[in-house]
Amino acid sequence: MSRRSWVQISAGRGPVEVRRFVALLAERMEALCEARGLAVVDVTVHGDEGAPASVELLVEGDARRCLGGEVGTHALVERSPERGRAARKRWFAAVAVHPAEVGRGAGAGVDLRELEISACRAGGPGGQHVNKTMSAVRVHHRPSGITVRVADERSQRANVRRGVERLAERLAERAARRIAEGEAARWREHDRIVRGEPVRTYRVGRKSALEVAESREVR
Repeated sequence: MSRRSWVQISAGRGPVEVRRFVALLAERMEALCEARGLAVVDVTVHGDEGAPASVELLVEGDARRCLGGEVGTHALVERSPERGRAARKRWFAAVAVHPAEVGRGAGAGVDLRELEISACRAGGPGGQHVNKTMSAVRVHHRPSGITVRVADERSQRANVRRGVERLAERLAERAARRIAEGEAARWREHDRIVRGEPVRTYRVGRKSALEVAESREVR
């Protein structure tokens, strides 16, 4: 069985500017995972897709080795349109890697009436192994705000079924984490962002994509 890990991109308790940065950073990390040979199995978004509190990528492969230089604090240099020119213009997010133990649920316990299911096109520079058709699906669970995107099956119907199964897994995992002894420690890490010496510093380019402005060599 392939090794699986969660790649977590978090805003901590940052404002909306940081959450927007998390959305852009998650897109970059997803593309980077695929470019470095990690298979992105699914994407879980906690909150608004355009400005989430955190995004988790479930990946197969040696994430710690492939992403070792990406773990840590990332900074964005960008003035906020909602704030005056005197306001701060540096925003910080964190990238972490956690081991994942994912079971194969059957989707039981998910009320289909609470789901929004839509077709989408798979993205990322994954070459011939990425599904470029509209068979990819996005499954959004309204009560929890969790969204799962699935593109690894050949048919849309199979991706819907897999998406519901994975959403059930995410909900079960979240419920289990909340009663587990390690829950408080994990969320303390989620909230803790070290604002000094970011591993990457970015600006937003013309196409609203992140462009690396500075990098710090991590040994």
